[in-house]
Amino acid sequence: MINLLLIGRRARERERGRKEGLKKRKIEVESQQKQGRRRRRRRRRPQRRGGRGRRASSMEDGRLQRSVQLNDGRTMPVLGLGTWKSSHLPRTSVQGAVETAIAAGFRHIDTAFCYNNEVEVGKALRCKVQQGVVRREDMFIVSKLWGTFHGPDDVPRGLSRSLDALQLDYLDLYLVHFPVGLQKIGDELFPMKDGKMLTSDVDYVDVWRGMEALQASGKVKSIGVSNFSVLQLQRLLALCRVPPAVNQVELHPYLVDAHMMDFCRSENIRLVAFSPFGSPARPPHELRDDGDPHKILEDPVVLDIAKRHRRSSAQVLLRFHVQQGVAVIPKSDKPHHILENSKIFDFSLTPADMAALGGLNRGWRTLPLDQFRSHPYYPFQ
Repeated sequence: MINLLLIGRRARERERGRKEGLKKRKIEVESQQKQGRRRRRRRRRPQRRGGRGRRASSMEDGRLQRSVQLNDGRTMPVLGLGTWKSSHLPRTSVQGAVETAIAAGFRHIDTAFCYNNEVEVGKALRCKVQQGVVRREDMFIVSKLWGTFHGPDDVPRGLSRSLDALQLDYLDLYLVHFPVGLQKIGDELFPMKDGKMLTSDVDYVDVWRGMEALQASGKVKSIGVSNFSVLQLQRLLALCRVPPAVNQVELHPYLVDAHMMDFCRSENIRLVAFSPFGSPARPPHELRDDGDPHKILEDPVVLDIAKRHRRSSAQVLLRFHVQQGVAVIPKSDKPHHILENSKIFDFSLTPADMAALGGLNRGWRTLPLDQFRSHPYYPFQ
């Protein structure tokens, strides 16, 4: 009798074990099926229309647009902080603006010898490096050779002056600021006599050859120009060894230079747009009654596009350039504007938006530099 009870108990235990094994196997199979379904959904997701995969793809496109490749193989962030006209601000304000920009994610800082703020830009950079926010190699620092340094012996001196002020060993990009040279009279930035600018007859082609030597020295990683015309770029390409990596020019919807954009695209020269808002912070005496772009932020077309995208006018104007592969360097010393300007990579303008903005072209220039108009190297028509 005892044996029969033991046999029955063992049989029940075996049956219970068999059922538990089947249940465990069923759970494993269901888990594997769920994982397989999730993997298949992830593979299909980027192809879905209007779903989360579509948004993820757009975000990826935005990340790709944060930098562009130059014709020398180096990369340049498409969004930078401009510092032109900052010399009239308190020194601490310039340094604070650059520090704020770096903290907000800006990695491209644009300055120039004639802005008279390279010392403050250098202090801001060193501060953020010491804080561990960035490394020097993470930053893309740009300065420019001023017209009083166009002489053959003065080109390297101009660079040394900027490097000393910035307290840097090298620049990521060095630009010829303007094709017209100026006579060197002491430390005057704008030498004048009898109310006229004292220009020089130094050929910008010779200046460019000096820039090529600076790049070969390693003190400058990339070289480019600023405010050059298409004809002047063609002349450099024909006569010089190294093509300009960049041409920094004024661009905004009131000044759409399609000829320049098409030419630079065909020759793999990157454009950088300054004064993208029409430089509205200029002093009143610098504003012209007619043909001045300083109110572009208030243009009804710009305001309408901004409203539909729930963005600011400034963000729309910056996105207009970035979406065309044009780098842009807005200037601001206000922290909330700097932060706002950094947020242009998570939305896109429609083809209709781009066409509407491009249709605002009026040929209005913030900086016509009429005092150089009689010079043979004056670049603007």
